[in-house]
Amino acid sequence: MKLLINTTGVTFTCTRAPEQRVNFDTGQPRMDKATGLPLWSVQVMALDESGGDVISVTVAGEPKVSAARAVTVTGLVALPWSQDGRSGIAYRADAITETADMLSAKNSGGTARP
Repeated sequence: MKLLINTTGVTFTCTRAPEQRVNFDTGQPRMDKATGLPLWSVQVMALDESGGDVISVTVAGEPKVSAARAVTVTGLVALPWSQDGRSGIAYRADAITETADMLSAKNSGGTARP
């Protein structure tokens, strides 16, 4: 079951460079079944008025984001899982991109303002 997450009012910051997901047994890159693109994991801090959480989000295709940059997470879903007596929540997104105002500031050599 996929649970769509409403990200209205949430700001995201990339906290670590994206890492390619690999198959634990073979060491081969994990691929998205729908697109055939390699899967990547991006650690982000999600911050709203109640506080923040650090989560890892999987996305198909290499995201062009850097640590300590504001990012936009599109189509975020939570996927509850249970296996071998363990359980948790996996996060997946359609895309993770650097926030537009950060990109324009980086391209102009200026500083982005909230």
